[in-house]
Amino acid sequence: MKIVTGQFNDSYFPIMDGVGMTAHNYAHWLNEKHGTSILVAPRVKDYTEKADYKVYRFKSLLLPGMNPYRVGLPMIDVQFKKRLKKVNFDILHAHCPFISGQLAQKLARKMEVPLVATFHTKYRDDFKKVLKNETFIDFLLNLTMDFYNSADQVWVPNKATGDTLRGYGFRGTPHIIPNGTDMDIPEKNKLIKFRKKGLAVTGAGSDEFVMLFVGQHRWEKNVRMIIESMKKIKASGKSFRMVFVGEGYAAKEMKKLVAQYNLKNEVIFLGLITDRKELQYIYAASDLFVFPSVYDNSPLVMQEAAAFDIPSLVVANSSAAEDIHDGVNGFLIEDNVDSLTLKIQELMKHPEALRRAGEGARKTIYHPWENIVEDVYHRYVDLIHAYDPRKHADPDGDDA
Repeated sequence: MKIVTGQFNDSYFPIMDGVGMTAHNYAHWLNEKHGTSILVAPRVKDYTEKADYKVYRFKSLLLPGMNPYRVGLPMIDVQFKKRLKKVNFDILHAHCPFISGQLAQKLARKMEVPLVATFHTKYRDDFKKVLKNETFIDFLLNLTMDFYNSADQVWVPNKATGDTLRGYGFRGTPHIIPNGTDMDIPEKNKLIKFRKKGLAVTGAGSDEFVMLFVGQHRWEKNVRMIIESMKKIKASGKSFRMVFVGEGYAAKEMKKLVAQYNLKNEVIFLGLITDRKELQYIYAASDLFVFPSVYDNSPLVMQEAAAFDIPSLVVANSSAAEDIHDGVNGFLIEDNVDSLTLKIQELMKHPEALRRAGEGARKTIYHPWENIVEDVYHRYVDLIHAYDPRKHADPDGDDA
């Protein structure tokens, strides 16, 4: 059965966060194997589309204080609305509850097709970053939960994220649909070539201990803790290279902190890397993926690292640590600088422990997107067949 699907999200290329990558891979594999898939997202000035599926963009502005994220303006984009109305969707999928999610909700009800919504993010943490009033934060969170409670089915990437969703006030039962990765496991000869190229990009020596962080540069991801730890490791006389890949509002302050601690030779910032091939080189050159974020729910980057037999170091009891068994397929620490520092120093001395955990990560954490989206397709078909538009009231206000 061929179906027409829509993936809606407020972040998308050239922004390379996990939610945008999820929406992209859904659209790619559904379009490749199961019909037509269209991705709907904000327009980014001067960006040229590279996708092999249709992308419908609406007008947007840079979101103040949240670079590189954007706030969409689909309601005033007449050409976009005309284009969207011409598509006969079978099912819509919202990957966020805000502008694009509200657009998907209105369109789904107007077209009488099912709406799936995935809960990806700890929205209370996001609200707290820009708002100080707890009452207003609760109000916004209630509106967010109204969106998820109105969807025909709600998905989460793991159990911990489902627990967070229920804690926010979701009344239903979320369905666990894990995330995947588009990184292929390289053959041994390719891995050697990738590593050589990655070492050249990072400037690291072949015998230097290389650590990697890939993701949005924001304080919520515990990036300050990483830099503080690097200061302690340097003081102990160890030779290492810490590589940061990505962009975000905290990037400038992170670089200032690195300069303040005299870490410019040990800590490097490569910025946003949109070339997936180049990113593979960086992974291949690394020994340990350092990701102590307690903000992320189910980081795709951990799977990317696992494709290269690189274990992740994460905070115990965080959402990201749900599938990590210490020393088996990754490493667990407490949420503090000393714990992070001691674990890294221990692993520097025991490369065999890194090797075992890296192999374990590849075997247990790595999941190709193609397999994940195959399950997504069958769930979509079941929802399409079971959908009853009579259970939804007509939406108020203007149509999409």
